[in-house]
Amino acid sequence: MRKGICLLLMAFVWSIGSNVYAQQEVTAGFDKNWHAQFGLDMSLQNPYGYDFSKVFPNGKTFGINIGAGKWFTPVFGLKAKMNWENGIGLFRNNHANWLAPMNQPGVNMDQGGYIDFYGDVMLNLHNLFGEYPPARTWNVILHPRAGAIYNFGATDGSPLLGLGIQNSYRLNEKWDVYLDMAYNMTSSAVVPGAYTGVGNGTNGYFSIELGAQLSLGKQD
Repeated sequence: MRKGICLLLMAFVWSIGSNVYAQQEVTAGFDKNWHAQFGLDMSLQNPYGYDFSKVFPNGKTFGINIGAGKWFTPVFGLKAKMNWENGIGLFRNNHANWLAPMNQPGVNMDQGGYIDFYGDVMLNLHNLFGEYPPARTWNVILHPRAGAIYNFGATDGSPLLGLGIQNSYRLNEKWDVYLDMAYNMTSSAVVPGAYTGVGNGTNGYFSIELGAQLSLGKQD
């Protein structure tokens, strides 16, 4: 936990410095450099004290992501996202014993899974350390995040902090594909068996997302 907090603080300081650097190159208008994202994801919850080797199928869920973001400079941007897990059609796991309410397989799924909303600070590492070619094919993006999560299965919620990295590959002027991996930290247990972020005693979970990104409006 302490390591995660330190990484988030480092990323915040980094974002300030990188933004100052990038402002020397370009400052986009409000109507420029927007994009939308649509993705499928898998989350892996591992409650405190449980064996991670048994996360399949106990702590595995599938879901969808949608988001919208804007680059203010070649290095610095912001993005808002929504993720809905374990509650939509084929994207449900009725064997997820580790999802609150704990050890009641199928209940989380039947109640609608869980949903989270968060904002990402996007830091383009390629542009930070190298040249800025607008037509670069591959980009690596570090993103600290903050938001909230709500579990329909336990009718309770929690703040959320996270840190992730996104790799994107440009297909053409409009479309990219991306792979995003993050670790999301949530609150600890207050009442045994009740909502504790996602599962019982958990203080975080991994998310892996694969999706498409569409450029909107004029791009610098």
